Amino acid sequence: MISPISTADVAFERLVDSCERSLKECIAASCPALHQAWQHQFAARGKRLRMHLALESSLALGLTDHQCHTIAVACELVHQASLIHDDVLDADTHRNGKATVWHQYGAATAICLGDSLLVEAMLQIALLENLPSAVRQQLVQLFKDAIQAAAEGQIDDCNSDKIANYSYADYCTAVRKKSGALFGLPVLAAMLISQQHAITIGVANRAYAEFGIAYQLLDDLHDRDVDQQGRMNGYWVLSRDYPTGVEAALFAAVEQHLGEAERLIASLPSSLHPSFYVVHDSLQAKLP
Repeated sequence: MISPISTADVAFERLVDSCERSLKECIAASCPALHQAWQHQFAARGKRLRMHLALESSLALGLTDHQCHTIAVACELVHQASLIHDDVLDADTHRNGKATVWHQYGAATAICLGDSLLVEAMLQIALLENLPSAVRQQLVQLFKDAIQAAAEGQIDDCNSDKIANYSYADYCTAVRKKSGALFGLPVLAAMLISQQHAITIGVANRAYAEFGIAYQLLDDLHDRDVDQQGRMNGYWVLSRDYPTGVEAALFAAVEQHLGEAERLIASLPSSLHPSFYVVHDSLQAKLP
């Protein structure tokens, strides 16, 4: 196991506070319908895993405070937009103990709010300071590709006929698109800004895709009853090959994907190891 590398707690907490303020204020009160819906979504909180992952990675790679802050806010905005849109598509009525935006304010408001958050995220990236033009273009492309991959994965998730014939390999491919792309986005963005080698970025991308599958499998275990009626869920995909002992098969798969992620992370420079612990600890907390 890699030894964790601590980041300065004071700097981290200061940036967390500044990011929370920026997130809360990102939809102006002059847009009352969107502002009210966003305050509702913001109050639901969640773990802020993507934001923390962005800050941990950015600080470890020596980015400026402004760059750390901007990447963290942009990644969290993209994540929140994906949650709001997913709730509409999945008709989920509650998240983190609060009514979902569409359930509280209507599907139209939820869709428009998610769109607004995505635009705000791209604006944040466009306003990043002290970036070579080539790096800025690569960063915009990274966000565009991640958002589109997640959208394509969500389309597949809504195709019940296609899901009914999924193999486990099909499931992993879909999760890499739907969840994995956004999961690794905070780390890859920080790596691009610090101008890491393309091969190193590629290894990190593969590692966080493996994390994403392990994380999704544990979510699927929790949501297996809700998802039984036609949603993509790793528990039910595995149950076709393991009609008895499916939970044991699921935990074995989690360990396999986590082990592959650990192997890939271990090959990366030590400055990139801290972000591993943010995800690893969050994943371990989801285990029964």
